[in-house]
Amino acid sequence: MHTVLAAFNAVADETRLRILRILLRAGTPLCVAELVDIVRKPQYAVSRALSQLVEAGLVTEERRGKLRFNAPRASDTTEHLFPLVESVDGATEPFAVDDDRLRWRLDLRRGNECTVTYTAGYAPDGYKTRRNRLAKDEKRKVLFICVHNTARSQMAEAYLRHFAGDLFEVESAGLTPGTLNPYVVRVMQEEGFDISDNMPQSVFDLYRAGRTYTTVVTVCSREAEEGCPVFPGPVRRLNWPFPDPGQFTGSDEEILAQTREVRDRIRETVKRFAERYRKEHQR
Repeated sequence: MHTVLAAFNAVADETRLRILRILLRAGTPLCVAELVDIVRKPQYAVSRALSQLVEAGLVTEERRGKLRFNAPRASDTTEHLFPLVESVDGATEPFAVDDDRLRWRLDLRRGNECTVTYTAGYAPDGYKTRRNRLAKDEKRKVLFICVHNTARSQMAEAYLRHFAGDLFEVESAGLTPGTLNPYVVRVMQEEGFDISDNMPQSVFDLYRAGRTYTTVVTVCSREAEEGCPVFPGPVRRLNWPFPDPGQFTGSDEEILAQTREVRDRIRETVKRFAERYRKEHQR
């Protein structure tokens, strides 16, 4: 009973709950520097919270040279507790950016080694002052992402620039850039958009170049979204899954017809997004 009470008491604190949830979702031990970046707390606060989680039997600790790594500890006590912690809604504050910053921090690794590098302004106060505080007339930056940046994200980029280019700076990119889908080029020409000269680009190149966005929209599946890098800062993440025109089969006309359907769905989704934002922005 004492062990169970200690476990529940350990997660009855916001910082400790966040850290445990992050460790569970990481799938690999994290070093203290990574956790500091993710939860945006001072190192002493993170270290104290980790010590309490270790003492409660919820987390293991391993030293590798000068670095300390932590991971969840599997036991009879944690068998039912861990699924509850891991399932905490990541869309609610203060967990809203934990998953994003976790994936971003893991992407910084090289050879699965912890990179002891803090982002500028990682401390809570410095981070908070930058949070979405754009000038009223400053354009929001939107990035559309799909697998290859050859179809869906290209169409979404063209439509948002068309419907609200005065409000947004728009780009698109792919996880593994390919060659523009010729059917997409044709159906977009039908609507008056010439994207034939567009060059697909890598989302990882944008990320490594330090680009930041206010909104990142994945127009592919949730599974593909998991492979997206996480841009630093408080990014609003949206997922609009559309069928991949690159997977369509059939005759030339059948593929064109299917591509038009996706085009029309993307156009209407982007149009509603732009109209809703414009309405809210003009209040």
